[in-house]
Order: sequence, then structure tokens, then C-alpha cells
Amino acid sequence: MPTYGGDEVNALVIDVGSTWTRAGFAGEDLPKAYFPSHAGYIESEVEVTETSDEPKDISKAGGDQDVEMADVEAEAAGETTDARTKKVRKFFVGDTESATWRAGMEVGGPMEQGLVKDWDMYEKIWEYAFKSRLRVKPEEHPVMVSEAAWNTSAHRAKLVEMAFEKFNCPAFFVCKTPVLAAFGTGRPTGLVVDVGGEMASACAVYEGYCLTKSVCKQELGGEVISQQILEKLRMENSYEMTPLFDIKSKAPVDTLQPPAIVCYNRADTTSSYLEDMRLRAVQEFKEAACEILERPYTADLVASKPPKPFEFPDGFNLSVGAMRYALPEILFNPNQYLVSHPKRLENEALLGVHEIALKSVMASDVDLRPQLLSSVVLAGGSTLFPGFVDRISVMLQNSIPGSRIKMYAPSTNTERKVTAWLGGSILASLGTFHQLWISRAEYDEHGASIVDKKCQ
Repeated sequence: MPTYGGDEVNALVIDVGSTWTRAGFAGEDLPKAYFPSHAGYIESEVEVTETSDEPKDISKAGGDQDVEMADVEAEAAGETTDARTKKVRKFFVGDTESATWRAGMEVGGPMEQGLVKDWDMYEKIWEYAFKSRLRVKPEEHPVMVSEAAWNTSAHRAKLVEMAFEKFNCPAFFVCKTPVLAAFGTGRPTGLVVDVGGEMASACAVYEGYCLTKSVCKQELGGEVISQQILEKLRMENSYEMTPLFDIKSKAPVDTLQPPAIVCYNRADTTSSYLEDMRLRAVQEFKEAACEILERPYTADLVASKPPKPFEFPDGFNLSVGAMRYALPEILFNPNQYLVSHPKRLENEALLGVHEIALKSVMASDVDLRPQLLSSVVLAGGSTLFPGFVDRISVMLQNSIPGSRIKMYAPSTNTERKVTAWLGGSILASLGTFHQLWISRAEYDEHGASIVDKKCQ
């Protein structure tokens, strides 16, 4: 157990991704908490009295008032509706809480392009992880948190402020995700290729330092594939998935026949909640049916592969053939295999994952390139498609003939999902790491700007 301030205490490690959050104790093999980063929230209006700072809820009664983490958090002053009322949000964090249907509940995530966009939700995720899942007091433990390689100084300063001002942590450290992923696989130098739910990125890491000039990123991850699967089913099978929360009963149907279901027809279901529940159902389809070919997709190659049967939650079932190979192919050839371009990607020059990796290598020093190619570290849940490791290896070898290319990834799927967290667990538990923490005294003396000096 690491020592801090003369006492033996476990550091806490938290890794908030675009899709999943991982939290646990330094020195352990796996995180204690693993839950969706997307949270539910219900907006309401509260009355602000002149004699008290405590708002009084004047919204209509509704929703589950007893659900844990349904805390009221005031919005920015700009959202005040009149002189006496303002909008507030109740948050529902965690797998069960965010999936439970509530009238008027929206669902969203705190991250956008790898950076925090909703600090209120981000704070609630920390609070839920520490108090409800780990059951610890953050003021008694040093805290390490991950950040994107392209994180800004302003965002880093806000992280430090939140750790010390909101949670009263005794010490804090923020570390870049590629560095943590490299440590998680035991490679202090290497090329880290991270394909998550929202972003695909590549970054060179040298002796534990992230080379920022080599960062190459693109907003194309697992969530885009999920959305393309839903779009493909609409176009080819005229099928609109009904998630479990709205299914009252169902009966068996033949292959490709419309579902025979009775719905609850729940009023006040928001579009964001409906979309999130559909994406969760598609996640199972991706894990059970989708694969990536070792060589670039061709009709002849796919014709020799057996189809797989799959049934969706509402009873609709089909035998999945070419689609289970064509849609994951988006990761390597997005311009050809996207069923429909999402609006945010319409004007983007999209690259395959191997091209992102190659671009990152070429942005690094010439002398360093052989070391990077011989230590390619894979991280992120979207690298778990069967065949992904072989395919990216083949594509890189074809792009740089004669180079020695070697892939490194955790041996189990579970560890691959938490590679960055695992690196943080290893790093924060090292006996020599205690001198690197930002202490409360240093924060009080230098302010939030200390983060750029101590966390490089």
C-alpha cells in the first residue's frame, strides 16, 4: 500500500471516458467500479427566496424521488427564467439509475471530443464513483485522474480546482491517457492507438512522456458504428428497434418478420433517452455478431464466411451475413462504408485507424519511429472486435514495408477495456510516485496553474 504524508493510504484512480467510467484503488488489478459515463437528468424550476439560499422546488411532481444520486444542481445564472425562479437539474448516475425510465428524463454524457463539456455532470460522476461505488471519503485519499492527450490548460486547471475545492482531496495528479495505457501494458515507450466510444486517436509516448506534436485524433469510434447499424436496419429491413423499457410483452416471430410486441407507449419519453437505450441494445449486437476481416473487405471474402443468427430485445431476428463485416470496416475505410454521414462528420476528411497511427508515427522524430512501430499499444473498447489486432498489423505492414511491427495489448478483453485505468493503478502505487503528487499546500500557494508544472 502506498505511503502518503506518513500514513498508509490507497490512492484513488478514476478514468472517465466518453462511454464508460472506471474507478478503483491504486495497486489493484481491476477497477472496483465500471459504469456508463452517460447520466440521466431532469430539469425543473425552483423558487429562489430572498431570505434563503436554499431553492424550493416548484416543478410538477414526477420521477422517482428516492433514487440515489438524484441531487439538485443549479444551472448557470444565464438560465434563470425570471427574477424569482431558475432551472436546476437532478442527476441519475450509474448503470441502473440512468437506464430507468422517468418522464421527461434526458440522457447525455459529460465529454465531447475527449474533453469535459458538462462540468456539473462530470462532478456528479466523481461523486457517485467515490461515495456510492468505492464508498470512500475523497478527502482522505490522493486522487489520480486521466485526461486526453490534447487536453487544454484551462480544462486541467478546472480539474485541479474541482479536486481540491469540491472534494477536498489531500493530493491530486492528472495524467495523459496514452501514458497510462503504455504503462498498463508495461511499455514506457511506444505508439498508443486508442479507439473508444467517441474518439480514435494515436500518440507517441517516449519514456513515459506524451509527445504532443504526434497526437492525431478523429471523432470516429464505436458509437458511430452503433448508429450506422441502426441506420442500416432502417434502410434494408424497415426495422425501428423498440428498447426493453417500452416492451410490455412479446411473441416469437419468424426471421425478418416485424416484431409482435405490446408496448407501454410511455408518454414524455425524450429522444435522447430513447436513442441511448437503442445504442445499449446495439452494443450487444456488436459484441455477439460483428468481426473485422484480416484483409480489406471484398464480397468474395465475405461470401466464404458463415452468417450468424441474432435476436434483438423486441423479438426481431435475422441471420447476419455481410453486414457484420461491412460495418466494423468503417474503422479502416470510413469514407466507403459509412451508411450515412453523421452531420458532425459531413465536412471531415476521414481516415482509417491505421492511417491515424501512421500519421502519428510520421509526425515523430525519424530516429524514434522504429521504436514506436515495434511497440504499438492498443487500448479502448472498440479494439475488441475479433480480428482487429491482425488487421491493423497487416495494414501498417503494407503501409511501411520492411518495418518491424509488433502489437501489445492486454491478454484479456476485460483488461483491454481498462488499460488506461490499469496504468494509473500501477503508476499511483509506485513507491517513488509520492513526490509527484500536487499537495494541498502547493495548490494553496501556487493556485491551479501548478498543474502544468507538476503534471507534464
